[in-house]
Order: sequence, then C-alpha cells, then structure tokens
Amino acid sequence: AARCGDGVIQDGVEQCDDGNQDSTDDCLNDCRTARCGDGVVSLDEQCDDGNRVNTDDCLNNCQTAACGDGVINANNEECDDANAINTDACLNDCKAATCGDGVVQTDVEDCDDTNDSNTDACTNACEFARCGDTFIRENFEECDDGNTVASDECNSECFVAYCGDGFVQAGVETCDDADNDNTNDCLNDCTPASCGDGFVHVGVEACDDGNDD
Repeated sequence: AARCGDGVIQDGVEQCDDGNQDSTDDCLNDCRTARCGDGVVSLDEQCDDGNRVNTDDCLNNCQTAACGDGVINANNEECDDANAINTDACLNDCKAATCGDGVVQTDVEDCDDTNDSNTDACTNACEFARCGDTFIRENFEECDDGNTVASDECNSECFVAYCGDGFVQAGVETCDDADNDNTNDCLNDCTPASCGDGFVHVGVEACDDGNDD
C-alpha cells in the first residue's frame, strides 16, 4: 500500500516523498514540503520554532536572532536599530544609550566618563563641568554657588571672593581694583582713598601723614 516514505508522491495526499527519513532536507518525514515555520530546521534555516513571533530567539525568516538584525529580541535586547553607529540612541550591543555608559551620544551628551563623580571634567548629567553648575571641580574651582554673580562670596570665576580679585564684593568692599597700588582711587584694603588714610593720592593730594594734626 502507498505510504509516506515510499518515494512515490500520492496525488492530493502528499506534497513530496523523497523516500528517506531525513527531515532536514526539502521534504519532511511526513511528506510535506519543508518551509520556514514548520517547526523543523531544514536546508538554509538556522532555526525554526514553528511560530510567528518575531521577537523571540528565532526570527520569522528562520534565522537566529542577533543584535543588529533590526528586530528587538524580547529576551535580551532593549533596542535594535540595525546599524553600526554606537553614538546614537541604540548602542552596538543593543542596549539603550544612557548617561554613564561610556559612549558620548551625539547631540545629547557633551561627555560620558562612566563614573559617579560630579567634581571631574564631566558631570553625572554627562555635561562638561563649568563654573556655575553647582559642583566644585577638583583642582580647578574653589567654590561653585550655581550662579555667575561676581559680587557675592563666590565670584563668577568660581574662586572665593577676596580683596584684590577685581570684583567688588557686595556688603563687604566698596572698591576692588585688583592692584597693589595704594596711591590711586582704591586702597589695597578695598576701601576708597581719602585724606588722612596715610597714602598720598596721586593727582589729588600733595601729602597725607595719616593724622588729624
């Protein structure tokens, strides 16, 4: 009696019959023509899980899922943009780009140094450190109060305000000319020159002995 595997194709019953028990060729052992999705790995297939789920380990074209194939594998990928660009929103290992991954994301990050330090050249927000960002950059800044006001305790260059820095500290100094000259309008103690201060104000005073006599 005719049967599957006898090498004779039964019209209307069998799609093929190659007379062998090899299920990995183009004719399955149940005499159906091999195709992607039949659940049997055959011919040029890398896998065949018999389903139409494209986000598992076997794609719908019967190729093994891999990072870079353009399909997000639900088991181990966060993204898959099918390119070799590591500076876009999806890294080449199919992880979503994030601040701290060590890759500078184009048009999004200034820098990315993979550490948790806010006091180096790259902050934890992946922005270049700058005076006014509220973080005191080690070996560069003495203070950082988050503003660019030159007249408070931390000047606009992120140094602690002092007499002689060239910035008039509000409520503390009345002048600051950043020089060591006691004969001009501003003395070295950041007070204005005046008669009786003991310094001859050039172009203004002929003498100044510092007393009331």
